[in-house]
Amino acid sequence: MRTTLTIDDRVLAAARSRAQRRGISVGDALSELALIGYETETSAVAPPAGFPMLAPVAGHVITVEMVDDALAEE
Repeated sequence: MRTTLTIDDRVLAAARSRAQRRGISVGDALSELALIGYETETSAVAPPAGFPMLAPVAGHVITVEMVDDALAEE
C-alpha cells in the first residue's frame, strides 16, 4: 500500500541501512522494523501484580550479585 508518512531521520537512516544490507526496498525494511517494534512491545509480560517485565534475552542472565552491585552504586 502506498501512503505518505513523516519519518524521523534516524529511523529512515536505519531503514536504508537495513535495506542495503538485506537487499530489500526501504519500504520493506521499514515494515520489518515496525513489526519488530510491535512484537517487542506486545511480548512484554505483566504478572498479576502489574509489574511490567521485558521479554527475556537469550544468553543474558542477571544475577543477584549484579543487582547487589547496581544497588550499591546508588
